[in-house]
Amino acid sequence: MKPSEDIYPKAREILRGEPTMGKKRLAVKLGVKTPTSRRLMERFRGETQGHNNDPVYQRVRKLKEAQPDWGAGRISQELNISEDHAKLHLARWIGAQGFQSKGGTAGAEPMASAAPEAPNAGSTLQDAVGQTTRDLCYRGSQIKTLEDLLRHAEVDTSVWQVERWVANKWDVGARNPATGEILTAPLFQVKVWLHRKIVENSLKEFTEALKEEFKKDAPTRPAIRRASPGQGMLEIALMDLHFGKLCWGEECGRDYNPEIAKGMFWDAIEDLLAKSAGLKPEKILFPVGNDFYHTDILGRTTTAGTPVDSSIVWKQAFVQGWRLLAQGIERLRAVAPVDVVVVNGNHDVQTAFHVGEVLWANFCRTEGVTVDNSPTQRKYVAFHKCLLGLTHGSEEKHSNLPMLMATERQDDWAKSTPAGREYHIGHFHHKKSLKLLPAEDVSGVLIRVIPSLTPLDAWHSSKGYGSKLAAEAYYWDPECGVTATLTHSPG
Repeated sequence: MKPSEDIYPKAREILRGEPTMGKKRLAVKLGVKTPTSRRLMERFRGETQGHNNDPVYQRVRKLKEAQPDWGAGRISQELNISEDHAKLHLARWIGAQGFQSKGGTAGAEPMASAAPEAPNAGSTLQDAVGQTTRDLCYRGSQIKTLEDLLRHAEVDTSVWQVERWVANKWDVGARNPATGEILTAPLFQVKVWLHRKIVENSLKEFTEALKEEFKKDAPTRPAIRRASPGQGMLEIALMDLHFGKLCWGEECGRDYNPEIAKGMFWDAIEDLLAKSAGLKPEKILFPVGNDFYHTDILGRTTTAGTPVDSSIVWKQAFVQGWRLLAQGIERLRAVAPVDVVVVNGNHDVQTAFHVGEVLWANFCRTEGVTVDNSPTQRKYVAFHKCLLGLTHGSEEKHSNLPMLMATERQDDWAKSTPAGREYHIGHFHHKKSLKLLPAEDVSGVLIRVIPSLTPLDAWHSSKGYGSKLAAEAYYWDPECGVTATLTHSPG
């Protein structure tokens, strides 16, 4: 909602003068795109009409009131709707808050804050404690906030963690028998759902114990002795493989399935290694993830719940995919030590993390292989006087990346040279380069959008999108940054 905040007052003024204006005309008047104008119109409707009876909107509304900090992305995942639809419903909800504050009614359904079930006489506190959960519900005139309720119920926050909470207020009236005057008094309802932290601690301990067991069973591969340590770093960038994706050539122009993906993966690695044979790097950087998998969660959908064409179930994709990556790492290790950096995409946020844990467990006893599976959106690789940022590119504004690099890695930024600062991102499936300047520094950061090996699926093909299939490798000189770019184009 933030991009439309500054222009909403102008949109409101226009719509007040012409309430029946369509979204296209409003977009032209405001100089915005139609999705933005549509959200502005929906916010105006909420402000002037209140809530509506749409079932999906009511689900969004109830979830937002229960989880005030959740945004469109989180809500879309929870309700299995598109993020655009979540933004539209949230716009209506934001407008309806203004409608309420002006004394309007909330539409067909009464607001949760207007009249929950009537309380018993006096204040009441319900406290239901389970093995791993605890639910509190207070109704009365004294407790108004979450903090007040936790203190009143003597909740030990070292044991219990707040999962979600909601607070409501309504007025109760009574007639004064002496004067006949109607007197009103505010009553409050505060509910909180807790869960035991011990469950999280136990899960963390279980995960760590499981990793230790994996470590015991991890193969010990013999060290590879090399004649000379080499110089420079070779980055093998195989972005957006979308393993498990299904494309029918007659519909999309090119066939694609897991077996074809494996062949393209190996062709790219062998071709890029052959083209870089004369460089003799001291190590190889191998970013993993970036939509390596096509689907996430249990259904054949992305992390956000978008259905996609998939040729195999998620279990098959995960097993075949991690084995393919492990074999690729083995092949690269024969050339030079390998640093694996796991970067989640927007299709496979959970699966990318899981495959990172499996790769760590598989190579934790292998000399010459490191796996960085830290749970951060952006990863950084410092190499002599170079600093490389890795992110999928679907979350951040590209114009913000240089400042993020400068602030998130201040020490490495200070040690790096302007020529050695770059961001490499995927997501867009085509090659592009941007030179951006941080607001407080004259030094530039080169942002490279890395091409993809995956062909168009039915949806992208129907929209007329197109890009050249490719994978690339970059040779990083310790002093000068990227001095060679190698490209593989599948036949």
